[in-house]
Amino acid sequence: MKRFVLVTLFDSNYLAKGLVNYYSLQKYLKNFVLYAYCFDELSYEAISKLNLKNLVAIRFSDFEDKMLLKIKGNKDRLYEYYWACVPFVIEKTLQRKEAEYVTYMDADLMFFSNPSTLFDFSKDVDVLIQPNNFSYNETHQFDPVGYYCSGWVTFRDNPGGRRVLEWWNRQCLKWCSARFKDGKFGDQKYLDDWRFRFNRVQEIAEVGSSIAPWNVNKYDISNKGGRIFINNKWPLIYYHYHSFRMNLLDYKYIIEGDRNNNYTISNEVKGLIYESYINNMKKVIKDLKNIKGYCEYVKLNPRGNYHINKSKIK
Repeated sequence: MKRFVLVTLFDSNYLAKGLVNYYSLQKYLKNFVLYAYCFDELSYEAISKLNLKNLVAIRFSDFEDKMLLKIKGNKDRLYEYYWACVPFVIEKTLQRKEAEYVTYMDADLMFFSNPSTLFDFSKDVDVLIQPNNFSYNETHQFDPVGYYCSGWVTFRDNPGGRRVLEWWNRQCLKWCSARFKDGKFGDQKYLDDWRFRFNRVQEIAEVGSSIAPWNVNKYDISNKGGRIFINNKWPLIYYHYHSFRMNLLDYKYIIEGDRNNNYTISNEVKGLIYESYINNMKKVIKDLKNIKGYCEYVKLNPRGNYHINKSKIK
């Protein structure tokens, strides 16, 4: 049986989201390993203490080299540093030589059905990328944000796949910012021309993947027999809960957006897609509070969004 290798990254702020992602993946995909690159001590200790099947925590001190630390020191906001590290951690995972290909996914996903179809691609493909598929009211984001979403990307461990990955890594280490500059944005805008710049790069055509706040309005969402479907035909594979935030003390939450993101989410979508995520987030946060260090973290950072780079504070 084929073993799927996936990778994600997070710090304490996204720890609960990363665990919701893992638990949902564990529910639908059995033969996998998920490497979680933990960017602070608390997230690493929490994952290690939970000792979860198929989830391997990697401590920041085991992968942050001098080059990354220099880049980190120049970032005002840590999430920009994390974005810059995405191709780096994929490359580190490929070097383990455990599978034919490796898939990176953002921590704030939750699965609704088996994602194995997303790995069912031709031997002639080295890289799989996911279009953003913006809905009409979000098409203004195409140019500044990018045509593709870097929240799900797969690289084959061969010369073609590594060539694309190494190029992406170099670009992100040079420049990766939340500012829009010279046709660039974060780690994501670099993906725009891959199908022209490189060979053997393919778009994911699966309708049920990468449903997200920026495109959910273009689909009809329904529940049939306890399963969520897109346009009454395609099962929802995963939803990307971009900009969702929950207070770690009182569990109040924001769906429509934070960090200058404001999405229009219908009550139907809130009930069919967000309600289960909200419940899972609450459960995971409550469980994490059994860990002493996490309780202390919650008291200091109840909003779970402290991304200021402390190393830059004098």
